[in-house]
Amino acid sequence: MRTRVRDVMGRVAIAVPLNAPFAEVIAVMRRFAVGAVAVVDAGRRPVGVVSQDDLLLKEADRVRHGVSVCDGRGRRQEHRKAAGAVAAELMTAPAVTVTPGTPVREAARLMHERRLRQLPVIDPVTGRMVGTVHQVDLLKVFTRPPERLRAEEVTCAGDDVSVAPVAY
Repeated sequence: MRTRVRDVMGRVAIAVPLNAPFAEVIAVMRRFAVGAVAVVDAGRRPVGVVSQDDLLLKEADRVRHGVSVCDGRGRRQEHRKAAGAVAAELMTAPAVTVTPGTPVREAARLMHERRLRQLPVIDPVTGRMVGTVHQVDLLKVFTRPPERLRAEEVTCAGDDVSVAPVAY
């Protein structure tokens, strides 16, 4: 049995609406002790994410003296985020999401490749947020009993080789 996101995810959908002010975004992050929050539309579908890095641009951008014509697209976007006042202006879009049925291995790969600490979990039919999965949640797979780890087989992607997982 492969472990799925549904087996380890948090059932609280940590999110703010598009029009949430800067201070509310920070308050939600502090309340739930998270480094990012999803930004959802009126239908509770994630459209972006505001991370601590996005918020730090506001302070970091003060050192700069405006936008230069020599600035690349990324720098101009950072400057716009730094000037943002609501979640829609602060967020990174689109949101990278997973479903409850996503294998933990795939969620871990997404987090690693995109340098994310958490992902919104969406209902595959409605697209609405149903929870959040954090890196620490994915590490729960290593707390399974050794006999269960030995009983499971992990098939290497793209290979016909099966490897018995090692208990840590």
